[in-house]
Amino acid sequence: MTGLYAEGGYWAQHDAIAARIKAERPRTVGALTAILNTFEPPSSGVAFYNDDDGDLPAALEAAGWTVHYEARYLWEAQGPAGEWMHYVEGDVYPGRNR
Repeated sequence: MTGLYAEGGYWAQHDAIAARIKAERPRTVGALTAILNTFEPPSSGVAFYNDDDGDLPAALEAAGWTVHYEARYLWEAQGPAGEWMHYVEGDVYPGRNR
């Protein structure tokens, strides 16, 4: 079972998603979205990830992405394939936050 009710509870699955990003090294926003959406359904963006501790940008950096911070809850990243995504309070959107 995947998602919020999988074995191990919410935070174990949350950590597993960050580990999966590091291991699979998604190169595009679409590949990243596919991973994130196995955990929680999208909210208003293409994906959602509750990131109170900064593990999503850390996982992306480990996977070869470049992260640019405006605030802890507002940042953008460029993937190895050149695509941009931005993060706003848990919601992930394709493109830049400009």
